[in-house]
Parts: sequence; C-alpha cells; structure tokens
Amino acid sequence: MVKFPFTTRDVTLMAAFLALLMVTEVVWVFGTIVGNFIYGILFGAVLIIAAMVVGKKYTILTLGIVKTIIELFFAPMYGGTLVALGYLAGAVVLEAVLQLSGPYAASNKINIVGATLYAFSSKVVYLFILIFIYGMTLSGYIIVVYIVINMVTFAVGGFLGNKIGIKVKGTLESV
Repeated sequence: MVKFPFTTRDVTLMAAFLALLMVTEVVWVFGTIVGNFIYGILFGAVLIIAAMVVGKKYTILTLGIVKTIIELFFAPMYGGTLVALGYLAGAVVLEAVLQLSGPYAASNKINIVGATLYAFSSKVVYLFILIFIYGMTLSGYIIVVYIVINMVTFAVGGFLGNKIGIKVKGTLESV
C-alpha cells in the first residue's frame, strides 16, 4: 500500500492547484479552436507548478485522481462521462516521469517531456473512449492534428510552468 507523505500545508497547496486546474476549463468559452491552444499551455503550466511547489511524490497522481472523480460527476461537454479517465491516464504517466527523474520535478527537460507525455496519454485515452466506446467517427488526420496540437501546447505549458514554478517555490520558501 502506498503511503502519501503530505502535510496539511501540502494538502492546502494541492487544493489551491486543483482549483486552478478547474479554472483552466474556462478557456473553452472561447471555442474549441482557441481553447485547444490556450488549454494545453495553462493546464500544463499548472501541473508542473504544482509538482514543483509541493515537491513530493504522488502530488500529480493525487491531483489526477481528484480531478478524475470531479469530472466523472460533471460529464465533459464533448465525449461524456468516461472521457474523464483521460485525466487519470495523463496523471499516471506524468507522475511516473517525474518520479524517474531523480529529485521530484527538478529538471526543466523532464518537466517538459512529462507535460508532453501527459498530453499524449490523456488525449489518446480521450480519443479511444470517443471512438471505440461511444462510436464517434473521426478522420485520421483530425486525430493526429488534435494530439500534436495538445502535445505542443502542453510542452509550452511545461516550459512556462517550470519557469514560474521556480519563482513561486522560492517565494513560498522565503515566507
């Protein structure tokens, strides 16, 4: 059994980052074209900032589990209830990448790769559910473009998250 080593401060920080993850969903108000470009940057940045600031193993996994549970209750507009499992799939992959990197979320390259792999795994699960469970028909080029756009924007988000995360972590440690 896995023991989660979180203090009250860590849980409070994760609650704040979970709230930020929920706020990033607002970008879909701008439509699916603009939303796809902005969403990956914001969501990827918040994930990496959370990993860096909390700085403990299982931070992303915990956020992914809670986000999945929340999304299972509020079905996403596109894809239905089961597509919420994409958050969990991405969290598992990102958590694995961050844990394999040595110090948790300490490397800029690992953070960018992790955010990119988060996008890839979560979107593949999302599309798998849409196509094979709900029976939606999508063109091959749309599938590829959708995954690539998300991988690029999450990579940008991972880069920005690393830069902002260093500053936020330094600020919180000085207080």
